[in-house]
Amino acid sequence: MPDRELRRMRRAELVEIILALKQTEDRLRAENAALSAQLQERQIHIENAGSIAQAALELNNVFAAAQAAADDYLHSVQANLADTDAAAANTLSQARSEAKRILEQAQADADSLKAQTQQECSAMVEQAEQEVQQRWQTFDRKANELLDQYRSTDGLPSEET
Repeated sequence: MPDRELRRMRRAELVEIILALKQTEDRLRAENAALSAQLQERQIHIENAGSIAQAALELNNVFAAAQAAADDYLHSVQANLADTDAAAANTLSQARSEAKRILEQAQADADSLKAQTQQECSAMVEQAEQEVQQRWQTFDRKANELLDQYRSTDGLPSEET
C-alpha cells in the first residue's frame, strides 16, 4: 500500500493491519524455526550418513589390510613349508648318501678282513700241513730206525720173508 492510503486510514484499521502483520510475522517466524529445525535435522542425517559412509570406507580399509596381512602370512607359511620340505629332502638325500657310503665302506672292510682271514687261515693250514709232514717224516724215520735196531738184534723176522 502506498503511503497516501495509509495516511487516510483510521487508527483502528491501522491497528488491525499491524496486528495482522504481527500475526503473519509470528506465523512466518514459527514456520522459519520449524524449517530451520528440519534443515538442521537433515544436515545431521547427512553428516551421520557421511560419517557412516566414512566409517564403512575405513572399515573396508581395515578389512583390506587384515586380508593383505593374512595373505602375507599364508605366503610366508607356504614359503617356509617349501623351504622346510626342500631342507628335509636335502637332509634325507645326504643321510641316504652317507648310509650308502658307510655300507660300502663296511663291505670293503669286511671283504678286506675276510681276505686277510682267509690268507691267515691258508697260511696256518699250510704251516700245519708242513708241520704234520715234518712230524710224519720224523715219526717214519724214528719208526724205521727202531725197526732197524730191532731187526739187528734178531728179534724180528726180516722183511724179505
